[in-house]
Amino acid sequence: MCRPCALEIEPCDGLIPDHIHSRVDSTDAEAWVVDGFGGAHPIGAVAGIGRNHDRELIVLASSVSREHAEIRYTGTSWIVRDLGSRNGTFVNGVRSDGPVELPARARIKVGDVALWFVPEVAQELPQQPTVTTDGSKARLVRYQLERGDVELCAVMSNDDAAVGTLLWRRVGTETWSERGLSLLESQLLRVLCRRAHEEAGSPSSIRGCVSTKQLLRELSFQSKYANQENVRQVVLRLRGLLAEAGAPGILAIEVGRGYYLSCQLNGVIID
Repeated sequence: MCRPCALEIEPCDGLIPDHIHSRVDSTDAEAWVVDGFGGAHPIGAVAGIGRNHDRELIVLASSVSREHAEIRYTGTSWIVRDLGSRNGTFVNGVRSDGPVELPARARIKVGDVALWFVPEVAQELPQQPTVTTDGSKARLVRYQLERGDVELCAVMSNDDAAVGTLLWRRVGTETWSERGLSLLESQLLRVLCRRAHEEAGSPSSIRGCVSTKQLLRELSFQSKYANQENVRQVVLRLRGLLAEAGAPGILAIEVGRGYYLSCQLNGVIID
């Protein structure tokens, strides 16, 4: 994204890249929105936008309502519709009072968060990078977890600056489902898996706790003013992914001690 385009959708105060997240896989993209950090987020033919974690495009900003707006393809054109939000939805600087047609490269603003709308791309825009190694500096670590009848595998690099992947399947089945993790989600899951592995031999029923203070040190928040609310938002996002994988409640909290994984750690494989 060129500098003039970036300046037109400059991130609002307090917003960090991980506050904007699409639940739509890039292979299912019908269109894209691009945030002020240059991140491209796929959307389907119908995309709800808001702070709720069941929205297709989740925007974690205080100026954005839980169910803020909806982008929809009508078969002939794209429209955006405000859903009665507190701070409104704007298209190219004009507040939307009903369904508004979205031209290519329209500037959408939900609350204080601005986005470019890209209905067609000649080449798929990049999402989060995948885990890679160069054969010398990084190695893959696979944390094998189990909760009830669900097997999970967190595939991570030992490079804390790399993203990872979450795999899951029902016990007794062969096919794995897969979901890429953002950098902060990867770092959170990596820290929790490491601590669970370190304390696997502990007789305590609650083991592997990691405090919020430690997570603030371990996670790569881009704001120097990151606080426990920033940690909580990453926790909520990872909980949503784990629930999608059929393992709700696996990321637990012990008051006064921190967050931990309430599941069985079956093994750690280093490639």
